Amino acid sequence: MKALLGFATLLLANSASGAAIDAAAGCKNNPAVVAACFTIRGRISAYNGTPSLRIWPVGTKRLLGVVPAENEIVPSNIRGKVTFGQSVFANLEVCPFEPARPGSMQAVCVESATDISIRRYQ
Repeated sequence: MKALLGFATLLLANSASGAAIDAAAGCKNNPAVVAACFTIRGRISAYNGTPSLRIWPVGTKRLLGVVPAENEIVPSNIRGKVTFGQSVFANLEVCPFEPARPGSMQAVCVESATDISIRRYQ
């Protein structure tokens, strides 16, 4: 149910900004980006549900959802490294596709990833 609500929120946010998310446009220059990009230290993990790639900004209780689902906008140096058996910790430059709302996952894309470390699950 939460995934459905998040998807509906994403559709509303995109219709309000007037632009659909175009994976081919990349991240930072995507016409659907609604605010300035920002840098965080975070863990990218794979989850069941939509979006399946989610970022936990270290030291917070938030989750950011990497979209569009099934064709997530992430840099090549982390693409394919996030699986159900391992996560990636990195300094991430992310760009929002919707405003931040307390208690809701925010849809984002990832422009760049540096200082990458891979953590396998035991």
